[in-house]
Amino acid sequence: MEFGVHLPHIGPWHDGDTLRRFAVGVEEMGYDSVWVSDHIVFPLGAESRYPYADSGDFPLPAAVPWLEPVTTLTFVAGVTSRVRLGTSILVLPYRNPVLNAKALGNLAVLSSDRLIVGVGAGWLREEAEALGMPWDERGRRTDEHIEVLRALWTQEDPKFEGKFYRVEGVRCEPRPTQAPPVWVGGHEPPSLRRAARLGDGWHAYRLGPEELAAGWRKVQSLAREAGRDTEALVLSVRGPLSITEAANDNVEPFIGTVEQISEMLRRYQEMGVAHVVFEPPIMAGIDAALAAMERFKQLAEHL
Repeated sequence: MEFGVHLPHIGPWHDGDTLRRFAVGVEEMGYDSVWVSDHIVFPLGAESRYPYADSGDFPLPAAVPWLEPVTTLTFVAGVTSRVRLGTSILVLPYRNPVLNAKALGNLAVLSSDRLIVGVGAGWLREEAEALGMPWDERGRRTDEHIEVLRALWTQEDPKFEGKFYRVEGVRCEPRPTQAPPVWVGGHEPPSLRRAARLGDGWHAYRLGPEELAAGWRKVQSLAREAGRDTEALVLSVRGPLSITEAANDNVEPFIGTVEQISEMLRRYQEMGVAHVVFEPPIMAGIDAALAAMERFKQLAEHL
């Protein structure tokens, strides 16, 4: 099992010196990957429902600083040498797929193929509208977007003809030595189908063992129906890390005592989780977040 860390590119700790210090710090600790999330603008008074809270409300205010993911990872690529660089997740309908292929392909080239592209269809309609991007049938647009990325990354004479996008008679150089893996985010049925048919893996968010196992069985079943090799698919999960002295009575991934977190990780490993991405306790400050990641790394050595 590999471990990754979400970077502090959101909120008051978004300056370059802090980002460099944090990324280099977790790389030196031995973590396998670093990750960023995707928002470009926050619409005021948005009515879209956030899918990861019962209230439907997004947990951060519209005024929170939020660094753009691709440029942020490009910066991080230049100050690190080993850790993989991931998006968790990149909202594909926010961007043109040809331009996305160029930016992500360049990042893969400059980082010596360290990129993992976590993707999704998004939930914030008003943000897409602010960007002038269509929101209708965003699921099908996301599917085609993935196919355009792969065509431009892998083909000398790329061709793609879909309902929404068409590529022909162009080159997109330099191309990565190998196409970055695409891990599909989301837990609703359309996302599971997308992961099974088009993804190199499924990137789940804050799912406990039972929900994760059920979703993974569905992804594998759909992948087999599509004639794909299920052994080649990667299962990954992201969640907040908080090591506490008192036991956590709620079943939450990676929140609780050392013993609780160890048991949770053992359960995930048994079901086939290959990569865990932690959200460090960044609200306590950079030093506290780095200390928590160091403490977990020492714990992980005994799992």
